[in-house]
Amino acid sequence: MIDRIATVTPYLIPAEPVKDQWWARKAYVLVRVETRDGIVGWGECHLLTFREDAMTALINLLSEWVIGRPAHDIRAFMGEAFGRFGQQRPGVEVYSAFAGIEIALWDILGKRLDVPVHCLLGGACHESIPVYANIYTPYIHPPTAYADVAAGIAEQGYTKIKLYPFTSKTTVNDGVAILEAVTDAVGTDVDLAVDLWRHASPARALALARATEQFNLMWIEDPFAPTDAASMRYLRDSIEQPLLTGETLPTRREFTELFERRAVDIVNPDICLSGILEIQAIAAMAEPFYIAVSPHNSNSMALGTAAAVHAGIGISNLAPVEYFPFFETALDNVCSGRLSVKGGKIVAPELPGLGVTFDDGAMIRFRA
Repeated sequence: MIDRIATVTPYLIPAEPVKDQWWARKAYVLVRVETRDGIVGWGECHLLTFREDAMTALINLLSEWVIGRPAHDIRAFMGEAFGRFGQQRPGVEVYSAFAGIEIALWDILGKRLDVPVHCLLGGACHESIPVYANIYTPYIHPPTAYADVAAGIAEQGYTKIKLYPFTSKTTVNDGVAILEAVTDAVGTDVDLAVDLWRHASPARALALARATEQFNLMWIEDPFAPTDAASMRYLRDSIEQPLLTGETLPTRREFTELFERRAVDIVNPDICLSGILEIQAIAAMAEPFYIAVSPHNSNSMALGTAAAVHAGIGISNLAPVEYFPFFETALDNVCSGRLSVKGGKIVAPELPGLGVTFDDGAMIRFRA
């Protein structure tokens, strides 16, 4: 008997009005999908600031199209979703809504078959997944503050850290001073990556890259918008460090020019924007171009991370998965099963589905 989708419900967990001296808390949009047989799966949508209401409204509208479909026909569902709505120039919210629903459907299928999701995706290429700690801050801090935060992260066992030492308002010397302080604090056993967050011109990006060669960076991320493949290729031809981009690109179609131009070394599609099937398709496209995949994950460290790990375990050309230690416990009061980072890695999960369980009673007040 075919089990069909009975309900699709969005939940909005708002950002807490708490301002930390280093980072600001964020909101989350989750999707609860239940089948007629009573199996519940949870997914998460990639959420940009100030778009919470738009995202939940989209999920409620799309639910009318989703309800009644076979819960196990995930590939057909995503193919039709991209085909039907992808021709209408959708924004990231539409892709994120479908990704959240798709992730929930994988959770349901894993629970129905009593296996982890990664076992449904062809099995494991890796016994564990390396992660890097993102220590983003929206505030201006001196080099000593960066050094203190990075040292604290390294003490927790993280061996890879990404930071943002350059902004449109900082000089080259300002950013280099931050990197020097962080390197002195964490030592040479911790690898560093730098995110430029699309603020640079080709000339500035080249200057920043050459000034940071001494730090042997894992990569330089997003010097320009990921749609600017020509500038990416120019920079890649001019520097030694690897280049990474792609977090805002939803499907393999948007990545095609980057691959064909061999414009980057690593791409980072977001797991809650592209979804599990699409991120694996992007990885398969990247592999013959010798391009690695580092899943972007500015989502919850519970559900978003679980989805990224299950998808990443089956990606042979995998690079470290993004992880935000500062967001780590944000959903701990409403769910259990959050994957643990030990020694900078997450071991392949063994619980059925995604392995993350939500408390329906605790989630009631967040129903959107």
